[in-house]
Amino acid sequence: MFRPEKMSFVNISVLDDYMTQVLDNLAKLGVMHVVDKKEVPVNLDEVMEDIEVEPIRNRLDTLNSKIEDILNILSIPSDTYSISRINPDKIEIDPFQIADRIAEDISEVESEINPIISRRIQLHDEISILEERSHKFASLEAGDISIEDIKNFQFLFFVFGDIPSEHYERLSNSLENSRAVLVTGEEMVGRQQILAFSLMTDKGELSNALEAAYFSKTNIPEGYKGSIEEMLDQIELEIWTYREEMAEIRGRIRSLREKWQEKLQEIHATIIANQIVIDSMEKFGKQDRSYFLSGWVPYSDVSKLQKAIQKISDQGILINATEPVSAEEAQKYISKVPTKLKHPFFLRPFTSLITNFGIPGYSDIDPTPLASLAFLAMFGIMFADVGHGGVLLLAGLFGMFYPHPQLRSVRNLASFLACCGLASMIFGFVFGSVFGKEDWIKPLWFSLEHMNPDAVNRMLMLGVFFGIGMLSLGVFLNIVQSFRRRNYKEALCGRWGIFSLIFYWTALFLLLTNREFTWYRILIVVLLLSPVLLKEPLASLFRRKKVNRVDIRAEEEEGESIIESGFEIYELLMSYLAHTLSYIRMAAFNLSHAGLMMASYALTRELGGDSSFLLSLPSNIIANAFVILLEGLIVAIQCMRLEYYEFFSKFFSGEGIEYKPLKIS
Repeated sequence: MFRPEKMSFVNISVLDDYMTQVLDNLAKLGVMHVVDKKEVPVNLDEVMEDIEVEPIRNRLDTLNSKIEDILNILSIPSDTYSISRINPDKIEIDPFQIADRIAEDISEVESEINPIISRRIQLHDEISILEERSHKFASLEAGDISIEDIKNFQFLFFVFGDIPSEHYERLSNSLENSRAVLVTGEEMVGRQQILAFSLMTDKGELSNALEAAYFSKTNIPEGYKGSIEEMLDQIELEIWTYREEMAEIRGRIRSLREKWQEKLQEIHATIIANQIVIDSMEKFGKQDRSYFLSGWVPYSDVSKLQKAIQKISDQGILINATEPVSAEEAQKYISKVPTKLKHPFFLRPFTSLITNFGIPGYSDIDPTPLASLAFLAMFGIMFADVGHGGVLLLAGLFGMFYPHPQLRSVRNLASFLACCGLASMIFGFVFGSVFGKEDWIKPLWFSLEHMNPDAVNRMLMLGVFFGIGMLSLGVFLNIVQSFRRRNYKEALCGRWGIFSLIFYWTALFLLLTNREFTWYRILIVVLLLSPVLLKEPLASLFRRKKVNRVDIRAEEEEGESIIESGFEIYELLMSYLAHTLSYIRMAAFNLSHAGLMMASYALTRELGGDSSFLLSLPSNIIANAFVILLEGLIVAIQCMRLEYYEFFSKFFSGEGIEYKPLKIS
C-alpha cells in the first residue's frame, strides 16, 4: 500500500500468423504497458522496421465517422455505445482485416437507412417551402383575390414579394405622388412583405421604384386555382399529408433503431478498440515475418499473460519476463518503469489528491495513505464543526448512493466530500462547535468560545506541532526512499537527509527548552549542518580515493560545490522555518471559522432584534450555507497547498509515468 505495484519487463516475439490472436489477448487482458522499441534495453530500433499503420488508422477513422453519423440519425444516446458497456467477447480485434468487414456491415445498414433518411430530408424541405409559402400568401387572403385574376390582369400591373425592412420608408416616399398602390403585409426576418399594383401605363415607374428598394418577387405557384383562401387550404392539406408521412418515417426509424442498435454499438466499440490497438502497434518492431513488442506488466499478472499467450501456439510465439524490478534496478532502464497505484476501496477517493500533483515514481513511496490521513486531519481542524461537517457528509453520501446516471462520474468526489465532512464532525466534537455555536455541546478538549487567549494560544501551538510532525514525516520518507534507491549520499547528507532531520529536531529542542543562544548551542547546530555543507566535497574525495588519482578539475569543482552548499544551507534554514510556521494557518482558519460564525449570528440578531427563533431561522440558514460553501472551498485549497508545497516537496517529485496498459475496456 505504501509503494507502487512491482513490475516485470516482458518481451514478446510472434510470427505474423499469430499476431492477430496475440493482439486480441493483450487488448482484452489489459495488463501490458507497451513501450516503444527505442526504449528496449537491447537496441532493436536499428534492426527493426516500423509498422505502417497510418492507412489502417485513416480508414478506421472514416468508418468511425460513418457509424457515429448513423448513431446520431437513429438517435441512439452516446452513453449507450460506450466501449466499457460492451461485452469484450463481442469485440473482434484484428486491425489488419477488420476494416473490410466493418465496411460491409455499415453498407448493409446504410442500404436500409439511407433511402428513409433521404426521404425525411426531402419531406422536411418540402414542408419548409410550403410553410413559407403559406405564411407569405396569408396577407392576400383578406382581399378575396382570385389566383386566375392575378395571372390574367390586362389593365393592372400586380406584384407581390418583399423588400428589406429598412428600405420600406424610402419606397413609400418614392411612390407617394404616383398612381401605384402599396399594401404592407407581415414583417419576416428583417424583410417587409408588400403587395403593389398600378395601371399598366405606370408599370415602369413602379418597377423602377421596387428595383431601387431591392424588391424580391414571389411568384404565384403553379397548380393552384380558385381564391387565395382556397390555395392556402390546399397548401395546409399538403403540409399535413407530408407530416403524416414524416410520422410514418419516424416509426420506421424507431424500428430500424431497435433492429440495428445492438449491432451498431458492437461495430462502434470494435472500431474504437482496434484504433487503440493501432496506436500501440506504432511502438512495435517488425522484421521479415516476425513482430516484436515489449512492455511492463505487474508481476502478479505475468503468469496470467504467459498462460494466455502460450495457449495460442507453442512454436510461433516466444515470451520472456524478468523478475520484479527493484527500486535500484529501475534507475538503469532506458524506459521509465510505469507506476501502478493499488489502493483498497477506502483510499480510492484520495487517489486524485496525489495524481493531481503528479505520478509517484516507481522507486518512490506511495504517499496516498499518509497524505489522505493528513488532509482529513488538517481539514477537520480548520473546519471543525459538527453541523457543517454533517451537511458535507450528507451531501457526499447523497452523491455516492443516489442512483442517477449523471452522478456516476462524481462518485469518488462525493466519497471524498463525505470523508471531509466526517473529519469536520470529529474535530467539531473535539472543539465543541455545532453550527458555530460553542455552547451546545461540551468539547472533548477545549473550546474557542469568546476567543479565550489561552484557548487561542493552544490552537496556535497545535498548528505548530502539527507542522513539525508533517515536516519530520516528509524528511523521514525521503530518507527511506533514498535508502531504497541505495542513494546513501542523499539519505545521509542530502538536503532532506538524516543529518538535516537531526539538525531540525535538535534546533527545536534547544529553542523549546532554552531560548538563549550560547556559543556551544550555535556550535552544535553548525556541526550538525557540516555534513550537508560538505556533502559534495566528501563524495568527490571518496570517488578519487576509490580510483586512486588526483584531478585538478575535480578540486576546482569542490570549491564551487562548497559555495553552492552554503546557499543550500541558507535555503534549508529558511525552508524549515517558513514551512513550520506555515502550518499556523490551520489554527488561523479554525479561529476565522469561529469568528465568522460569531459575526454572522451577531448580525442576524442585530437585523432581527428580539424576533423569535423561527423568524431568524432563514437568515441563519443563509449565513451557515454561505460559510459552508465559501470557507469549505478555501479550507480545501489550503489543505492541498500545505500538502503539495510543505509536505510533498520533501520527498515527492511527481515525475513518474502512469501505468497505461493496452486495453479496450
